[in-house]
Amino acid sequence: MKNNSAVAFLVMLIGSFLSGYYGPWWAPAVFLIIATAIMRLNAKKAVIIGACSLGLSFLGMSVWMSTLDQSDLIDKTGALLGGLSPVVMIAVTTIIGFVTGLLSGWLGSSLGGVLKKEY
Repeated sequence: MKNNSAVAFLVMLIGSFLSGYYGPWWAPAVFLIIATAIMRLNAKKAVIIGACSLGLSFLGMSVWMSTLDQSDLIDKTGALLGGLSPVVMIAVTTIIGFVTGLLSGWLGSSLGGVLKKEY
């Protein structure tokens, strides 16, 4: 398979969502590092796919959890951070996911390169 970008994106999107849903907030980053290293994507693809998949995953989870918030915890957290609205809190969460996915993809690509040289 010469162009595996779409498959890698789907695997990373589904895996990051599931690991974030069932694990701590940093579990999707660890999943992306391992998946990128195993798939041995080049740095450019790994950074773009990792950033987009984790950013979309964090966006989906934050919107979903915002709709389930009965105690107004997101509003109260936004008030503690200087009066941020829930929409801005979702945007900040998405940016954090995007940057975390970018760095995870980069690290996984580098580890995949090291593993490739050993074998």
